Amino acid sequence: MRVVLGVILGLVFSVNSWAKILPDNNLHLFDNYMLVNDPVKERQFNEIIDHIIEMWKPLAQANGATLVAEKRWNDPTVNAYAQQSGSTWKVTMFGGLFRRPEVTPDAFALVVCHELGHHFAGYAFYGHDDWASSEGQSDYWATQVCGRKIFEKTYSGNSKYRFNLNTGRMVPPYVQERCNATWKDSPSQDRCYRLAAAGLSLATLLGKLGSNPAPKFETPDQSRVSKTVPSHPKAQCRLDTYFYGALCPINLPDLRLIPGKGAPGGNNSIQAQRVAAEVSCMESKGFKIGQRPACWFGELKGDADAGFQWGWN
Repeated sequence: MRVVLGVILGLVFSVNSWAKILPDNNLHLFDNYMLVNDPVKERQFNEIIDHIIEMWKPLAQANGATLVAEKRWNDPTVNAYAQQSGSTWKVTMFGGLFRRPEVTPDAFALVVCHELGHHFAGYAFYGHDDWASSEGQSDYWATQVCGRKIFEKTYSGNSKYRFNLNTGRMVPPYVQERCNATWKDSPSQDRCYRLAAAGLSLATLLGKLGSNPAPKFETPDQSRVSKTVPSHPKAQCRLDTYFYGALCPINLPDLRLIPGKGAPGGNNSIQAQRVAAEVSCMESKGFKIGQRPACWFGELKGDADAGFQWGWN
């Protein structure tokens, strides 16, 4: 029965051929229509999307695909989508999400990265034969790879997250201590702080969706799944994922790589995991920091199907 259910859900996913950052919600009912006609906000929305998409267009081309972005500024939907149709890889971004009070520009950039992650992040995928990386993996890649790239040389902007002379705000000492333990130079530390702050902004919105307690860096999710769940983790688990991605000291050596895609045993096979383990942090490789959180990820221990289950929100 479990196998049949997996096949049925896999067919549904393949037919719909899309993935989204949030569960369905009614937050569009609370859209700030005052901001719809704000040309400064609209320009910022477009510039963030264009900047990141232009970086990844040649990487999509290297994978035989054309990357396109659909920008729906006037749409109040609080979500974002990734789709594939043949060789066209698409992300759809909505003004309603950008206009949410919890979402900073950096957090919105992280959303663009998450949607790109469905295309590029690799293992763990939704299923053995699916094109889309799972929700947790897309979150992890958003900070481990994409966010790290887009904030690679924004030194002055990054340094504000160490200490802002105008506001006096800084990231919590907990974040600084852990970023400093991984990254020894100030520019890399500042970038880690910035990614953590962006993750907190987005996770705060996620927490409101599920009426969950406000996520905090100091209270990581202690749950451990026995099998990887590909659907949307809870807000605290997602904050942990963003933060741990920023902490992983391994840099993807080639941004064209989609780790594990097309592995001999399938996209969620032990072979796929081995590829991913070479370019990310995993407990089995001895990492105590920066690994995918166990609140959604269960490492395979040798059985190609032992660490994967279908889960949907």
